[in-house]
Amino acid sequence: MHALSGMDDGMRRDGMGAGGSMPGRGPGDVMRAGGLAVALAAYGLFGAPAPPGIGLAEVAVAGGLACALGVIRPICVGSGLMLIAPSARLHEVVGTAAFLYLLWVPLLGAAFAGAAPGDIVRDIVPLGFLFLPVLLAPAGPLAGRLLPIGLAGVGLLFALRWWWPAVDIGSVGRTVMAEGDLYLLNSPAVLFTAVWLPLEGAARLFRPPGRGSAVLAVAGAALSVAAGAVAAAALAGAVHRAAVLIAAATVACRILVLGRRVPLVLAAAALAAGGVAAMLHDTILGTAAQIAWKTETYGLNERASEAAIVAGHIGSSFASLVFGAGWGALVRNPAVGEMWVSYTHSFATYMLLKTGIAGALAVLAYLLSLLPPLVALMRREPTLAFGLLPSLAIGLFAHTSFKYLCFGLILSIVTTRTAHYRDTRA
Repeated sequence: MHALSGMDDGMRRDGMGAGGSMPGRGPGDVMRAGGLAVALAAYGLFGAPAPPGIGLAEVAVAGGLACALGVIRPICVGSGLMLIAPSARLHEVVGTAAFLYLLWVPLLGAAFAGAAPGDIVRDIVPLGFLFLPVLLAPAGPLAGRLLPIGLAGVGLLFALRWWWPAVDIGSVGRTVMAEGDLYLLNSPAVLFTAVWLPLEGAARLFRPPGRGSAVLAVAGAALSVAAGAVAAAALAGAVHRAAVLIAAATVACRILVLGRRVPLVLAAAALAAGGVAAMLHDTILGTAAQIAWKTETYGLNERASEAAIVAGHIGSSFASLVFGAGWGALVRNPAVGEMWVSYTHSFATYMLLKTGIAGALAVLAYLLSLLPPLVALMRREPTLAFGLLPSLAIGLFAHTSFKYLCFGLILSIVTTRTAHYRDTRA
C-alpha cells in the first residue's frame, strides 16, 4: 500500500492525478497543454478523421498526444494500478477495467483467428481514442479551457478544408454536394462546431458584462455564430441528414430552455430565426427536400441488414457470442456493397462483432460511468453540454464516428471540465 500511495502522489505531482487536473500552471501543465495544442492544430490543418495511412500529420498528432498524456497516468492505467488508486474517480476505475479487458481479450481472439496485423491495428488505435477520458487528463485550467475551443477550431478547419477551393454556398439546398476523399464532415468536431459556437455566441449576449465593452461582446458573438454557420452549411451542403436534424433540434431545445428563464432570449431568437428564414427561404426548403429525398432513397443505410449479419456471425458459436470475433475481424457488410470491411455503422453491432456480449457489457459499463460527469457538466456549463450531446448521440447510435480521435476528445471534454470543477472547489 505504501508503494501505491507513492504512485498516487506521483500522479498528483505530475498533474495527471486520477481525481483530475491540479490547479496552477507548472511546467508539466504547460507541456501537456502545448502537446494538446500541437495535436489539435496538426489534426485540423492536415489530418483526417479516418486517414488512409500514417503520414507526417498523423505523426505530429501522435507526438502531441504523447506529450499531453505524460508518462505516469498511462502506466497506471496499463498496469491496472488505477483500479486501486485512492483518488480515482468512478469513470477512471470502471474505464480502466473495461479498457484492459477490451484490449487483451479480443486481442487474444484475434491471434487465435489469425487476423491480419494491419486490421488489428485499425481496431486497437480507435479503442485508445474511445478511452481517452481515462488515458488523458490534461492538467490545470489552461488545458481544460483549451480542449473545447481547440476541438471547435478543428471542426471549423475541417469545414473550411471541405469548402476549399470551390466555395459554392449557392449549391446548398439545390444539390447534394460531394463528400470528398477524406470525409472531413464525418468528424464529430464539425457537428460540435456547428452547434456549440452559435449557442456560445448567443449565450455571450446575455451574460453580465465583464472587462470588455458591449461592442466586443457583440463582435465575439457574431464571430462565433459565423464560424458555426460555416460548419452547419457544410453539413447541409453534403446533406448529412442525422447531423442537420439533431443540430437544429438541439439549438431549438436550448433556446427554449433559455427562453423559459429569460423571455428576452426567446424573443430575440424568434426574431433572428424569422430573419434568417426570410433570407434563406429557398435554401432551407431545398435542404429539407433533399433530406426527405435521401431518406426515401436510402432509408437507414442498411443498418438492419448490418445487425442481421453481425447476429449471424457471433451466433455461430458460444465463444463468438460471448467473446466476439476479436480485433481485426472482417465482415461482409451490406451497407458498403457487400465488401469485406472491418467496421459496421453502429457502435453496438461493431462491439458485438469484435468483442461479443462480454465486451459490449464492459463498454456499456464504461459509458454509464461517464453519465455523472456529463450531468455535472449540464448543470455547470449547459451551453457546452448541449454542444457536445449531438456529436455523442451520432457517434453512439448512427455513425462510425465512434472510431475517430475527435469522438474521444469530445468524451474527454466531459471529464476534464468536471475535474476542473472539483479542483476549484478544493
